[in-house]
Amino acid sequence: MLRCGLILAMLLSMISSGVMAQIKIIPQQKLDSVINVPTVKGDNISFKGGTTISFGSVDEDAGVWSSKVEWSNKSDKPLVITSIKTSCSCLQATSRREAVASGGHSVIELRYNPKGHPGSVEQRVFAYTNLSASQPTAVLKVKGVVTPSLNHSKDYPRNRGELLLRRDTVVFSGDKPQTERIACMNNGSRAMRLEADTLLSSRGLSLRTEPEVLAAGEEGDLVITYAPEPDSKKPLWLKLYIKGLALPPRAREIIVQIKKEEK
Repeated sequence: MLRCGLILAMLLSMISSGVMAQIKIIPQQKLDSVINVPTVKGDNISFKGGTTISFGSVDEDAGVWSSKVEWSNKSDKPLVITSIKTSCSCLQATSRREAVASGGHSVIELRYNPKGHPGSVEQRVFAYTNLSASQPTAVLKVKGVVTPSLNHSKDYPRNRGELLLRRDTVVFSGDKPQTERIACMNNGSRAMRLEADTLLSSRGLSLRTEPEVLAAGEEGDLVITYAPEPDSKKPLWLKLYIKGLALPPRAREIIVQIKKEEK
């Protein structure tokens, strides 16, 4: 028994060593260097208002935020901004590639697109000059808060025209009456009153919405009910056609799968 315990301990030790050998520990100094990139030595560029630019609070749907940041050449030689890099493609920075004499001034133009970036924002702008191609001469920090969009249409990947759906298939199991919900949104400019097209839909299927009328831009649920007829053949697939959409039949179709109940 003791021997088995020793063998188990050795195996666990070997496994642990193998796992640890695969884990690369990044020194804190290296992590800090990624966040705080070292710049060219010396006070070569001075930004009016400091190196932290705050755009405050903007709405995700507000469009691109832009600003101009003035800087002055504090070195004793002409400076040319040769390139500008940012920490995110959502933030763009541009500047004229022209020599700025000692004591002279120029600007860096910033453009930030908040779409898809709700929450706190902190990005960086790295300005490279003729002083060094490998180290930035100055680093700007751009920060703020993006308030989430009130338009939730991106949360609904499926659509039936202006009716947006979280999903477009329904699965029922067994042959008992049951109900399933699909989250939906009216992405049109007019209210919607929807129901099942009984002339085209498979028998036993019905549809209503909650709320009963979907106002423009309103979110709700498609409530689909399956009430199979007794002693009838149970198909594996049914089709539900939505009435109230100005679309051809195939474009307003919901697929319903019927799974056999496991015994």
